[in-house]
Amino acid sequence: MGSVERHQYTSKAVDWFNLLFDDILPFCFLAKHTHALSRLIYSLLFYCLLPFVVLRILWRSLREPLYRQDLAQRFGYAPKASAEGQIWVHAVSAGESIAAIPLINALLARDYRVVVTNMTPTGRERITAALGDAVVNCYAPWDLPDAVRRFIRRVRPAKLILIDTELWPNMIAGASAAGAEIYLVNARLSARSAHGYGRISGLTRRMLQALSGVGAQSAVQGERFVALGLPAERLTVTGSIKFDAPLPADLAEQTTAFRHLFADRYPVTIASTQPGEEALIVPSLRAWLPANPDVLVILAPRHPHRADSVEQLLLEAGLAVARRSRGDRVTPRIQVYLLDTMGELQYAYAVSRAAYVGGSLVDVGGHNPMEPAAFGIPVIMGSYLRNIRDIADLFAEAGGLRIVHTGSELVALFDLYHKEPEQAAHDGSAAKSVLENNRGALQASLHMLAI
Repeated sequence: MGSVERHQYTSKAVDWFNLLFDDILPFCFLAKHTHALSRLIYSLLFYCLLPFVVLRILWRSLREPLYRQDLAQRFGYAPKASAEGQIWVHAVSAGESIAAIPLINALLARDYRVVVTNMTPTGRERITAALGDAVVNCYAPWDLPDAVRRFIRRVRPAKLILIDTELWPNMIAGASAAGAEIYLVNARLSARSAHGYGRISGLTRRMLQALSGVGAQSAVQGERFVALGLPAERLTVTGSIKFDAPLPADLAEQTTAFRHLFADRYPVTIASTQPGEEALIVPSLRAWLPANPDVLVILAPRHPHRADSVEQLLLEAGLAVARRSRGDRVTPRIQVYLLDTMGELQYAYAVSRAAYVGGSLVDVGGHNPMEPAAFGIPVIMGSYLRNIRDIADLFAEAGGLRIVHTGSELVALFDLYHKEPEQAAHDGSAAKSVLENNRGALQASLHMLAI
């Protein structure tokens, strides 16, 4: 079910559906019972909204030019396949792409031809950086009947693998009509999203019944899919394949470079922050950093195009800032290192003494705590965790995740770890143990896929 990241060019599929059926159509009760009618209405309204969607893409491309590239692919004009039988993997953006990479590598190792689609440039960048020319990588078609048909005719997939929570009515109907097996891998469904999809039960049930299998991250989330109409025998509880994500091949080399950059400093990372989140943290940093000149905060906004506004906020607070994209040197006076590049966050985690994972002090739902946990450092998050609730609970119950509610609580924890390295080592070890004890989802997913 379309879990497009907040602040991306389009909203979650569930938000689209609720808008179309609950806010626009006075006769939305028909959509609860008539699949063909509900999908027709959905498609017609998508066509009506399409000019605004295109305008938003063009507007966003003023700040992020990559959004302008390959616009035709969004209408289904994908590179043509040389033969039938490809596996189509759809990972909406960066987080889903990272999760999909171990699975895609396993497919390539078995000599499958793979097409990977994304909806955002950040997703494409992650796939290109990790896989290069080993896969065909393009934008997914917008969920319009003709765009989906055109894409499928050109790609000719034997299987469609949707990562996380990506259910789009026309994509699923088109792949099913073409005879492709459809799977949802690393599937998650929060209580809030399940309630939203329950309001369009006719459309949701038909989508779920078209799936050959669902690999859920937890039993609780799997039960939500079954309650919405997934046949119980098609459910497999696999766990999260993010636990199986490999470390970068160039980790040792890049970590050495980062350590040299931050020599004699005590780095802590504040990662994947969302709009409004930095403003909750910066006042406490301003009070803490002058008394701790050895500390260096590595601040990595979730979307690098926000770096200018984040830097302005830091400068207005009187903090000394260096920026990765400018190649700034980290002199002794620098207090914040703005990591405004893609694909380097794991190197920052590797040299850090503790990490905060963002999207969790604001109501976004939280990002991936497993990446810093892999390096055995303490992990901190805010209380907005609906996107990763089950995983966050695993870490918190084992003592590998600390939850904070304010920026001052976050900085107080950084200060604790700074002053008490034994506590930092204990919490970091607990986080890494959770990661190691929950591996195996990749093999379970491959078994479900009969690959």
